[in-house]
This record gives sequence, structure tokens and C-alpha cells, in this order.
Amino acid sequence: MYHISRDKRSAQSAQLIYEGLMECIKKKPFDKITISDLQKASSVARTTFYRSFDNISDVLYWKCDECFREVLGEYRPDAYPDEIEFARHYFGYWMGHSDILELLIRINLQDIIYACHMKNAETLHERYGNLQGAPMTHGNYFMAVRTGFTISILTAWLEGGRKETTEEIIEIVGEQLAYLGRNGKLYP
Repeated sequence: MYHISRDKRSAQSAQLIYEGLMECIKKKPFDKITISDLQKASSVARTTFYRSFDNISDVLYWKCDECFREVLGEYRPDAYPDEIEFARHYFGYWMGHSDILELLIRINLQDIIYACHMKNAETLHERYGNLQGAPMTHGNYFMAVRTGFTISILTAWLEGGRKETTEEIIEIVGEQLAYLGRNGKLYP
């Protein structure tokens, strides 16, 4: 797990380590990268690495978590009065920050994406309570469905070559939800 204090210096070191990891990945497969490789690429001391991270995968978990904290942390009911507005914000954010998601998919660590989304989605629930109109008697299922839904959409977009705009994604998803609503079943 990562353990980075909230001071500016720790955050800068973590970012340098992440950037060093991105440089290393250009040269060799993720599972072949060593702490020494990261140290050379980032110019961050080995002790600094271990002060912030337990292993190399933690660097990816940290970066993904930071992105989800940023995109979901910007949620305010007054700024995004409905789900469409929040979807625009959410997918628009990821269109500009997709590098971490692409990497996690490429190296088969999608579980990090899911874990970071769930962790930060729970923060929304803690901060704002139940989302309007959302039945929270089974809140864990509600969060799991929403997380799986949004992660799957992002994954399909990335694997499809990142062709669609935010508006096109919202339209596609809207069509699928309308079909589900009309037919009451998942498959034709």
C-alpha cells in the first residue's frame, strides 16, 4: 500500500516516481522493472521510494487513487444537478487523464481501477449521503453496479481506440439505458 503524507514534498516525490515508472515502462515490461530502475529514472532515493510505497504496483494504485479522488472529489450537488452533468464531468476528466487507466488495462491490473473507484465513490456517499432517488437499502450493490458500469464504459472507450467524445459516450449509454428501460431485460 502507499503511504504518502499530504505535504508538498511527499507529493512531488511520488509524482517523480510515477513519471520515472512511465519512462521505465517505455523501455521494459512492467513485471521486469526494479526499484533500482525507478530510482535511476526518477532521481528519487531508494529510501524515499520505500517511505512512500511498499512496491511498484503501489505507485500505480496511488496515481489511480489520486485521479479518482480528484474527479469524484469535485462532485458537488449544486455544480452537477443531475447525472448527465456529472457524467459529462466524469468522462471528460478521464478523456484528459486516461494514461493511468490505459496502463492498468495493458498490464492487467484493472482491479486497481475498481478498488480506487469504489474507495472514492464511498467518500461521495459519506460526504453527501444517499444520492437523490437512489435506494440505499443495499448500498454496497448500488456502489458496485455504478462502479462496474462506469469502469466498463471507460474500458470499452479505451479499448475501442478512444474515438468517441464525451457527448457521444453519454448518447450511447443513454440509448442502452433506454433500451433496458423499454424492454426490462439486459439482452434482446
